[in-house]
Amino acid sequence: MGSDMQGQVIDVHSHIVPTRLAHNAAAGGLHYGIEFSRDERGKITSSVGGKPPFALPWPTPLETPAERVGSMNDIGVDVHMLSLSPSLIWYTTPPADALRMAVETNDDIADVIREHPDRYRGLAHLPLQDPKASVDELERCVRDLGFDGAIIGTHVDGTDWDSPDLFPVLQAANDLGVLLFVHPTRGRAQSFLQNYHLKNLVGNPLETTISIASLIFGGVLDRLPDLKLCFAHGGGYGCLGIARMDHGYSIRAEAQGISKLPSDYLRDLYFDSLVHGHRTLDQVIDLAGIGQVVLGSDYPADMGEPRPVDFIRSHPTLSDEDQWKILSENLTTLLA
Repeated sequence: MGSDMQGQVIDVHSHIVPTRLAHNAAAGGLHYGIEFSRDERGKITSSVGGKPPFALPWPTPLETPAERVGSMNDIGVDVHMLSLSPSLIWYTTPPADALRMAVETNDDIADVIREHPDRYRGLAHLPLQDPKASVDELERCVRDLGFDGAIIGTHVDGTDWDSPDLFPVLQAANDLGVLLFVHPTRGRAQSFLQNYHLKNLVGNPLETTISIASLIFGGVLDRLPDLKLCFAHGGGYGCLGIARMDHGYSIRAEAQGISKLPSDYLRDLYFDSLVHGHRTLDQVIDLAGIGQVVLGSDYPADMGEPRPVDFIRSHPTLSDEDQWKILSENLTTLLA
């Protein structure tokens, strides 16, 4: 799928606002069932169903793909895996609108990749409010556009990934052998985490943890042991809180029914390196294994890691070999 990545630094966690979506968002008004506007800082906002507008937390004006290549060169990243900004992902729009937005978004990402085939790769946006349409779109993106998988929200309008309704999407990704990158969208804790940006600082890691726990305790990973899943932000509290899940598994009947300890599943999952601290990264590596961590920056969001390669290269104890596993080797192997 795409160009050879051997020996390249690859960032699994980088977002884009594709051309047609960016044009419609900048124009404002209702598009794809989403109400677009701009806030007092000039940043694009989106809202559905009267929800408070959510601002795109990126610098303005948006970079062109060519300008972005220059920024990547400056920070030492060879390849960005492009996925739609989660701030623009809404799983509550009408299914027909959601499918149209997904198709246009994915076609636009494919255009960017064709213009810069050595610098960009694609993760599809799926209209997950319609699982069947999502399976079809994932198959199209992999088969026709050469994408490596898809970005999926940590939940779909309150439905977690242990739901039978969503299982066909996971099954399709498993059968295709492609990656699903799991990222928080529409955090459910926003209703009570309203101060200090806690909706992101605490709420986003919480969402990712819930997705990991749901997949483990729901038996999904037993049914699909070869499913390729990578979790944003180091998996939230998924690795850091796994001992409590192990304890619950050992004493609570409702947390049993799976084939092994929750912590044993971590070595089958992948986690990006966006944890903002070397000690935290060490814990993820210790629990999941060095082979399960890949480079992630959240480019170009304000909560991202501005120099992700330097973050890995400056680690005080990781060997050069292990640093390169995170920067390139692990993801190259995963996508092969």
